This record gives sequence, structure tokens and C-alpha cells, in this order.
Amino acid sequence: MKRAWFLLAAGCAAAGPICAQAVETPEGFLGNLTPIMESIQRERGYALDYAHKGALPFEQWRQRGREAVERALSYAPQPVPLDLKVHRTEKRKGYELRAISFAGSAHYRIPAFLLVPESGRPPYPAVVAFHDHGAYFYFGKEKIVELDRQHASLTAYKETYYGGRSFASDLARRGFVVIVIDAFYWGERRVQYQDPPSGWRNAIAGLDPASTRYIDAVNRYLDERTADLIMQLSFNGINWIGIVNRDDRRSVDLLASLPFVDPKRIGCLGLSGGAFRSTYLAGMDSRIRAAVITGWMSTLPSTGHIPYSTHSDMYDAFGLHSVLDHPDVATLGAPECAILVQNCKRDRLFTRDGMAQAAAKIQNVYAKEGHPERFRAESYDAPHSFTVAMQEDAFAWLEKWLR
Repeated sequence: MKRAWFLLAAGCAAAGPICAQAVETPEGFLGNLTPIMESIQRERGYALDYAHKGALPFEQWRQRGREAVERALSYAPQPVPLDLKVHRTEKRKGYELRAISFAGSAHYRIPAFLLVPESGRPPYPAVVAFHDHGAYFYFGKEKIVELDRQHASLTAYKETYYGGRSFASDLARRGFVVIVIDAFYWGERRVQYQDPPSGWRNAIAGLDPASTRYIDAVNRYLDERTADLIMQLSFNGINWIGIVNRDDRRSVDLLASLPFVDPKRIGCLGLSGGAFRSTYLAGMDSRIRAAVITGWMSTLPSTGHIPYSTHSDMYDAFGLHSVLDHPDVATLGAPECAILVQNCKRDRLFTRDGMAQAAAKIQNVYAKEGHPERFRAESYDAPHSFTVAMQEDAFAWLEKWLR
């Protein structure tokens, strides 16, 4: 299975055994190299994690950790005005949808949906809602927002991973202002050509854009380009997650600027690659007061014991993990940010031990800092997904801490 993310996007019902819990092996996908890498990591440890805080005051420890993340993100553009533009508005059941764009930097604009509730009184609590990765690049923000006319491929995708729901729309009906952007490389920001290369032309030759086969072909082609994307960004001194996280923080800027949003009640939520983004936003932006991390919380070395490729097309802060593991990023938001981690017992992308160890590491920080009630980890008998039951628990968590 060369591309587990793409296979997952094909749907559990079709893939059969692909929904089983990841099997852990001594060697993992890279055979005899796995124990070598793990031995090096164990010798070095994570010098900037909470266990190595020592006598350093908590705020200084957090600042040191955030500075390390910033260096690894490798992207800090010069500030520019938000320059919010509303391109259209649509009345939906329980909320108004605004198709907007705003300046992410001097180099690009960010297309987004802004969902404004009809009920309640401003200022409203707000949520930055993240679409997933899924090796499904054709759509971004549309994955989690209701559409009047929805492509059959997207309908099937939502059924598989979201129980047929569009959770951002549900949040808006519950009284939250919600922003959903297209992350860099998804939706309106995916790769497009004026003079398409032969590989692109061959990939979609003879396919009807209205067909699921066309969407699958585009996603497969774009997934095969992610290694090129990561390398070319690197050649330009940029990190993919650096752009993604900076744009997510820019989304918080946008929410905080709106007169009908309470800037002290902002949270974030996402599945899979969206949970990865939720981890980094919660850890790096003190304005985030509550976060839900669904389907992407694990110690990173543990993924080396899965006997197939799983994360080769993932954005990550390369270099950071010489000093911090993935769960350590979440702890940088403790204890002010209330975090709910939702793991799936039948998740093919992680080992159970890796998920459990990550949750325990975060829990320890909240307990030691005197706020164990602000962290919770739950495991669900489900494959890699955000089921309706999980969504209800996530909504309750956000309502508890942001109302």
C-alpha cells in the first residue's frame, strides 16, 4: 500500500481490511532501519518537552518551546492588512454562509467560508474548523460545509468519514461563528495549470469532471506530487505546515477582528490532517481557548512500527522532533486551552500504544499544572473517522469551554 492516505480516501466499505487497527511489528515498513532510527531517538530524547522543564517557570518553558516550533515552521511573512472581501452570501438553515477571502500574506489570498448563526445574540463564540487531509485535494472547505449541489464523490466521502454530516454547518446552527479555509494545496488552492504537463493530461484523459472517477484521478495525481511539493518548498526555505499553520493563525486574526465575535471565546476542531492543524493552532496561539483533536494524536516514533507506508504525504515541522514530539506541541497550549483528544480504536494510521502514550503525556502536563479537568482523551470503536457520536462529544466540549 504505497499511499495509505489515498486508499483511506477511497472509503472503508470498499477497502475492506484497510479499516482494521494498525498492526505493530518489530521492524516496521523500513525493516532493519526502524530500530536504528528508534535507538538514535531514545538516546537523544526530547530536550524541550515538559519532562525536561526542570526549575524553569512554566511560561518560560512554553516560550522556549514555541520558539522552537516557530524555527521549524520556517515561515513568518511580513504582516499585511486582512483586507476581508465578501464575495457572496447565502441563507442556510440556521445560519448565513458568506463566501469570503482575505489576505494571508503579501503573496496570496485565502478563500474561505464564514458561517454566521441566525439565533442568539452577539458577540458569539467562534471556531476555526479544519478540513482533513485524506489525500483528497480536489475539495477543501467543502468537505465540512453543506452545499446546495454536491459532487457525488464528496457525498460518498462525507458518508465515510463524517457520518454524512457537514460538521461546520452543525456548529453554526449551535450558535458558533465558524471559519473554514482552503488549506494550501486543497480546493481553490490546489495545483492548477495554464499549460498542463503530459502527466496531468494523461491522468484525466477521457474522464467526465462530473464523475467520481475524475475526482479520484485528480486526487491521485496531486497525491503523487506531494513529495515534489515538500521538496520544492524546502528548496525555497519554506515548510508546508509553516504555511498551513500561519494561515490557520491568520483565520484567528480574522475572527478576532469581527465585531460580532467574542475574541476571548475562540476554539478549533478538525479530523485527521485537520486534527494535526488543531494541535499546532492550540499549541501556538494563546487565543485558542478550547480545541478538539480527532484522529491525529500519537507519539511519532511509534508510527515506524506500522508495516506499510502511512504518512509520506503529510505536512510536518521537520527538524522540530529533535526536541519535541507531536503531543508536546499540544502541551504548549496548556493549561489555558481545554483540549479533547479523540482516538479511533480501529485507526489504521497509528498504533494503540502510540495514541495512548501521547494522551498520557498531555494529561501529565495538565495534571502537574493543576488543571486535569481541562484535558480529556477518549477512544471510540471506529476506524479513522469523525462519527456522529464523536461529533456530538466534540460539540459538547466546545460548548462547555466557550459558552
